[in-house]
Amino acid sequence: MSVTLPPLSDVDFRQLRIFRTIVESNGFTAAQDELGISRSTISTQMSALETRLGVKLCRRGRSGFSLTEHGQKIYSEVIKLFAAADSFRAEVGAIRGNMVGELRIGVVDAMVENPNCKLDRAIALFHERAPGVHPTFVVVSPNQIENALLSRQMEIAVMPNQPMNAAVQMQQLFHEEQTMYCGKEHPLFEKAHEKMPIEQLAEQKYARRGYSVALAFQSLFKHPPSATAYDMEGLAYLIRSGKFVSFLPTHFARQWVERGEMRALRPDLLSFKIAMCVANFPQSVMSRMARVFRECLIEVHPTVTAIKTVPPTLEKTAAASSQ
Repeated sequence: MSVTLPPLSDVDFRQLRIFRTIVESNGFTAAQDELGISRSTISTQMSALETRLGVKLCRRGRSGFSLTEHGQKIYSEVIKLFAAADSFRAEVGAIRGNMVGELRIGVVDAMVENPNCKLDRAIALFHERAPGVHPTFVVVSPNQIENALLSRQMEIAVMPNQPMNAAVQMQQLFHEEQTMYCGKEHPLFEKAHEKMPIEQLAEQKYARRGYSVALAFQSLFKHPPSATAYDMEGLAYLIRSGKFVSFLPTHFARQWVERGEMRALRPDLLSFKIAMCVANFPQSVMSRMARVFRECLIEVHPTVTAIKTVPPTLEKTAAASSQ
């Protein structure tokens, strides 16, 4: 027999917000700074929430913080609850002639140095049009953005073009150039200016990106990856170690290239462009503030020719180098 939960009170909402912050901070300790309350208060509030809901939400101890199966389901519902509340607040604000509330925006890392990315201008324009909106930026890997959009953890994102759920729409904004690099301690560093055979590069130990969209990057190499990173900074560390080669955005790698700590390998053959897009649900179901932010993004990025992402493969580069 199911038991209906009584109507939620202000206390319930406060405790649910604490729970959400704990999950997104990955533990009680990290959540203290975000919430501005003591660990003991957090623990008391969580115990009260578990009693109220009648389920155990999380495990904490020497092994670290983790959600129970019930906790995972409750967290998913909490995201939907606050997304609905934020949407209600935003739409009521729109009816009254002003936009208010929080807009959660997803972005991938290492975009800020890209001269083609005008996200800062879009933010400035958006603030002029919606000064009452609180934008929250969340840096995540490309494969996490789809789940975050579908679960309403964010409403809009800027990310590389990749296959997505049919409910998510994408429009190209700008491009990002990718090139293969090695560090100064790597055996190929001093030979980087030479036109090395592609077959030689294909034999190198390489670092892969730890998300599914990056599989195409691996087609150049003859062997499985020797290291993995889930963001560009991690790849940069691996490259600078001198033990691995990998692809990085050209604008991101420039700082180390200029300091003589990295060199590009066969940029004439191993450079290619990736389309960077705005991803969102159909505009008919977006909040007004998300629609306005999308408009700002498109407005500050001039129209560009559609870019087909074509990572290099051993066959393609070998054929090109022989011409």
